Amino acid sequence: MGKLTDALAPYLERLRDYYSQLSSRDQRALLALSIFFTVLFVYFAIWHPIASWSTKQRDDYLYEKETQALMVANQARARSVVTTSSQSAPTKDAASVIASSGKRSGLTLTRVQPARQGVSVWIDEVPYQKLLGWLIDMNEKEHLQIRQIRIDRTEQDGVVKVFMRLSY
Repeated sequence: MGKLTDALAPYLERLRDYYSQLSSRDQRALLALSIFFTVLFVYFAIWHPIASWSTKQRDDYLYEKETQALMVANQARARSVVTTSSQSAPTKDAASVIASSGKRSGLTLTRVQPARQGVSVWIDEVPYQKLLGWLIDMNEKEHLQIRQIRIDRTEQDGVVKVFMRLSY
């Protein structure tokens, strides 16, 4: 700190000399201008960023509080929907559902193999748009979800080779 004050001492001395040579009216104007710029600096460098951050945090808190209240209010309803759907839906063999759905969609499934984490499906050649429609149907109608998928290009445009793992 001593080195800094030693380095700034000549400049501060010049500023004091310049200020003392000003008329009293100019000194008051310079003082008022200095106060004005100090207030502006404090407002824009400190107060405004903190106030903006505080407002954002309060809005986030209120949003999370509303979300939590909505979840608490609908918790019983969600539990009843889950228990009714799990009781009413018969358990289906995912491999047979996938195979029959593929045939209905006109897809030639190369291999369908049950695995520990769902059902693995290989398709050697399929138009991408047809695959996409089939996957949407599987999700919406059969409630099967894609756990893993790898789509590779083939020589033909718009035709792909696919490996995927589906499960309930």
